[in-house]
Amino acid sequence: MIAEAVDTAFTLGWALAAWIVLTAAAGVLGLYAVAVGVWAALRPATEAVGRALAASRALRALRAEPDRYRPPRRPAWAAA
Repeated sequence: MIAEAVDTAFTLGWALAAWIVLTAAAGVLGLYAVAVGVWAALRPATEAVGRALAASRALRALRAEPDRYRPPRRPAWAAA
């Protein structure tokens, strides 16, 4: 009778350990899925904001020094 009680205790212990491991694995998998979903949803937005900031910087630089970004002009004597 004591042997059956010990065997039952070990069986319940292993079942509890397996339940904890499987629950933790499911939780980690769920959090990973949420993180990937958020990353996939925000990635195009962050790239768009980056492009908009780059365009804004380029326009600001063009306003600051407009002649710097114009192509060089050929001299009148070189006109063909």
